[in-house]
Amino acid sequence: MLETADAGSPAALDRTTGRRHIGTFPVPDDINDRDFPLPGVQLRQNNVSTGDGTTAVVSVTRISNGPGITDYVTHEQDFTYSTFGIHVGQDDRLTFFGERRRISVHLIDCREDSPQLGDEITIELDVSPHRVLIIPKGVAHTLDGLGGVVTRDEPVWYADRNPDWEPDNDLVSFLRTADRAPVVRTNRHLLPVSAHMLLSRMSQKTNSQIQEAYAARFRVSIGGETTYATIRPDWRAAEAAPADAHPLVSRNNFVLTGPESFTVVPSTDSCTSDVLEVELDGQEGRFVRHQFSRRRLTWLAGSTDARIEVVDTDGERSVIRLGDPTIGVRVPPGTWYRLTGSGRIWLRAETELLDLSPWGPRHRLGRDATTADPSETGPSTPERDDAPYLPGPALHALARMEAKAISLTHRKEVPHVHHQR
Repeated sequence: MLETADAGSPAALDRTTGRRHIGTFPVPDDINDRDFPLPGVQLRQNNVSTGDGTTAVVSVTRISNGPGITDYVTHEQDFTYSTFGIHVGQDDRLTFFGERRRISVHLIDCREDSPQLGDEITIELDVSPHRVLIIPKGVAHTLDGLGGVVTRDEPVWYADRNPDWEPDNDLVSFLRTADRAPVVRTNRHLLPVSAHMLLSRMSQKTNSQIQEAYAARFRVSIGGETTYATIRPDWRAAEAAPADAHPLVSRNNFVLTGPESFTVVPSTDSCTSDVLEVELDGQEGRFVRHQFSRRRLTWLAGSTDARIEVVDTDGERSVIRLGDPTIGVRVPPGTWYRLTGSGRIWLRAETELLDLSPWGPRHRLGRDATTADPSETGPSTPERDDAPYLPGPALHALARMEAKAISLTHRKEVPHVHHQR
């Protein structure tokens, strides 16, 4: 599908810069904070906590300090990028999850006002939940080695009157084989957190109704004028789950970024989530339940020999197969469940908190999980249709406060490494 749009003065668009590769920067395993030669490109420590040993959860990666929106991009095993992409109004903040492997990040400074316009670097690093890679708006990027890896993006969005900006899709693409890169004007005005949440909710609404391929914008010359063309691949999502699917399973909000690769956006009105790393050892483990929160779990990467076993209100057990990032599993408050299978998996965990007021001091925020052996579970608690939940923006604010507190602690404890040219 090809769409064209007037993007302003041709003179403002017909600009390119040569590419000058100035260095490759391997990142040691023990370094999570580092600056690089291109202004604003940096690694920062992530907010990761380890499991307590009562369940199969190895670690929990919470949001980093920022607007707190969490989008995820999954990559099929043979996934490759054929283009660079430049965000005009978005800083990317990327965390990589999956089996340990080396990835390469290629970056070109395309900002019209940058003293390093045209400079190109390569960053080599292992997949790790412990660091966030920050790529500022106006820096072109592409990556190698992402097959089987999932990327969490916690974007920071900006607005402006800008001929290079298209609010529906601010990504400007160009071929990796090109000798020259576009020069772009970037947006200047940081959007408030409330606007970030509004845009995320709009994305949820759109992607809940239409699961099509993500489009790319290219600069083109049509009729002697320079403009932008939007090209959309013809990938299509698989058919929806059959009518007799498990009642706790429903479709996620997503677009396709490859034939079997997906950008999965939030499902809840808090617009934020954690990532659980889980080691499935093939053994029948303990069940867990959350008394005061509802969870939505989405398989993102790792072993496809993974399942969720749930206990209903009659004490009957059923099994839900995982391995598909386009579906989520809703776990109501008081429902016993456990993860089974073999291998290591990564799950998105979205949370909704029951309103504190009906329970008062018995509601232990963030500590409402109990575990039990299979013989001790009993039936799950019925879910109330009228159960009051904390508003999404309030939960979002709590998550951001927690992230800020953790990041301040890291800042005091972790040494900072500057780049060397």
